[in-house]
Amino acid sequence: MPKCDNCDKLIAKKSTILECNTCSKTVHATQACTRLTSKQLAALRNTENLEWTCEVCRRETPRQRSFVIQEEEEEDDEELLLTQGTDSGSNAMKKLLSDISFEVKKAVKKEIGSVNEALSSCCQKMDGIMDTLATISGKNKRTGKQEYIFNKPK
Repeated sequence: MPKCDNCDKLIAKKSTILECNTCSKTVHATQACTRLTSKQLAALRNTENLEWTCEVCRRETPRQRSFVIQEEEEEDDEELLLTQGTDSGSNAMKKLLSDISFEVKKAVKKEIGSVNEALSSCCQKMDGIMDTLATISGKNKRTGKQEYIFNKPK
């Protein structure tokens, strides 16, 4: 049985493990051995082809450097985003989840807006129906009283 490179304990066959994509260190898939949050561990478990990098390799990996270069020839405000180095998997995943979350919120707000419009339209129609019913009901009461008066024996 292999040993965890972080805690030096044996790794059971049925244990969940993580292998560093850079140095191939093997550790228990726990918060203590990986120094990841429970949400990050859950994301690793639930996502295929997601690579994990140990803390030592993460420290040694150069950080992403981004800058924007505007092209002088074009009058448009187009921007070219250049990146140097590699982005760590967790930062890329956080950015992706943030983008997806934003898009979902935007779509839900749009759908809720259309539902509110439809509901408002239905309420207006219902108010019109209630007014019509009240008018008809008032006419029936007046007509009924008049018939009653006309049908009285003289």
